[in-house]
Amino acid sequence: MGGKIRLITAGGSANEDGSLLAGLEIRPDPGWKTYWRFPGDSGLGTQADFAGSENLATAQMAFPAPARHVDPYSVTIGYEGPTVLPILVHPQSAEAPVSLTANVTMGLCKQVCVPVMTQLQVELTPGAPADAPQAASIRAALAKLPQLAQPGDPLSVSRVSVEGGAAPVLKMTAQLSDPDAPFDLFVEGPEGSYLSVPTLETQDGDRAFFSLSLDGLASADGKALLRLTLVNGDKAADQTWAIDVP
Repeated sequence: MGGKIRLITAGGSANEDGSLLAGLEIRPDPGWKTYWRFPGDSGLGTQADFAGSENLATAQMAFPAPARHVDPYSVTIGYEGPTVLPILVHPQSAEAPVSLTANVTMGLCKQVCVPVMTQLQVELTPGAPADAPQAASIRAALAKLPQLAQPGDPLSVSRVSVEGGAAPVLKMTAQLSDPDAPFDLFVEGPEGSYLSVPTLETQDGDRAFFSLSLDGLASADGKALLRLTLVNGDKAADQTWAIDVP
């Protein structure tokens, strides 16, 4: 299949808000990779539906900062090597176990991409003995999650504009907290969008300038809400930006 996937749990006591920690652990085979929630030019974004779980109020799967992968045919976004996607689980009843069922859709890719659709299950019991290795893997992944940012923050997208008429292009200015470290920017559009991956135009000190064709952007009444993920070294920022589309 190109790798192994499973659900893991940290065990131990619940967090202060009553939530429990789980994770989707992905271990691609050597030379294989998997995709972020938005795959880029091609591929299958990683998704999980928790329908069928027992004693579950909500479950949210989060995504650590991804990386850009370039091949002769496309530019994609994802992960190489072992990866954990943290899942924050809120039980309906804090005293009872949660039987977490995840219906996972994803892709594993080498020369060809293999779609994966599988159902995974794990039991989360409040107060169960902690699983130190799995807890460490989940918490390490939590530390890599992009942090909410606003324009003007040390790491943020500070300016977004739409230029052009019939073929609009998104222009973005990224403020870098560490201009000497690697950086990248990813853009997601509303549901139904089929965007590519931004192109780096130039870097001027702690500012980087990107552009992106808006061909494939889904919009309503000439407006669209974008989600921007800016990665810089071991940090990442998450922002939303509303734009008017010509």
